Amino acid sequence: MLRLSLSLISLVFVALCATPAFADAKADHAALADAANKLSQSAANLAKAAKGSDDRGARKKFAPAAQDLSDDLAAFGRRAAKDVPFKQLGGDAAAILKDSGALVELADEAEDKEERKSLRNQAQLIQQGVANLGKQLLAAAANEDKGSKPADTAPKRFTGRLFNNTDKCDWPENVFFQLSRNGQVVFKTQLVFPGKNFALALEEGQYLVSILETNGDFLAQKTLDAKTEGWQLVSGCIKD
Repeated sequence: MLRLSLSLISLVFVALCATPAFADAKADHAALADAANKLSQSAANLAKAAKGSDDRGARKKFAPAAQDLSDDLAAFGRRAAKDVPFKQLGGDAAAILKDSGALVELADEAEDKEERKSLRNQAQLIQQGVANLGKQLLAAAANEDKGSKPADTAPKRFTGRLFNNTDKCDWPENVFFQLSRNGQVVFKTQLVFPGKNFALALEEGQYLVSILETNGDFLAQKTLDAKTEGWQLVSGCIKD
């Protein structure tokens, strides 16, 4: 995944050799800056959470790396907003992608198993966002090369269901499902009772699903891949 994304970004250099500038490139630069700034905020939020952790590995190793990644993404966003040529942005994007992969591995520095899992899942979502930023950069370069902006296409959406199947467990629970993407909460369901489910349409991609008690306390966490119609996620026996 990492090698493929780096290859895609490296192609930007070839595509931009002796390429004339077009007015639509400004819109592409603005979109790149916006995406980078959102990812920067997600990484900053993750760094802040890790810095406040009781786990030494999360505080001392993971948190500083997450903050560095946030700073690099913010710098990328500022450069993109100033219409820096795409061929100059490509090198920065490749370096940021490499650092986002390193952040995923640094999650293993956390001693607590659940914290380690949570940090890795959130870092992976940011890594995916950075990889998509590289693809967005490649598309912008191709668009500039053609001298026209392709028509906007709506992202694919798939409808599925979130199941609370704790009615089959020793400890039935009323729960909320909270979905995050790229480190940001994107949706929280209403209360779902044991044996019930909640229908939801999602943009194609991977989500981190937190299962919460009625008072908001954390119960469990799962990863959801929304890539086909009729996707499903079940709570499982969250207190067993």
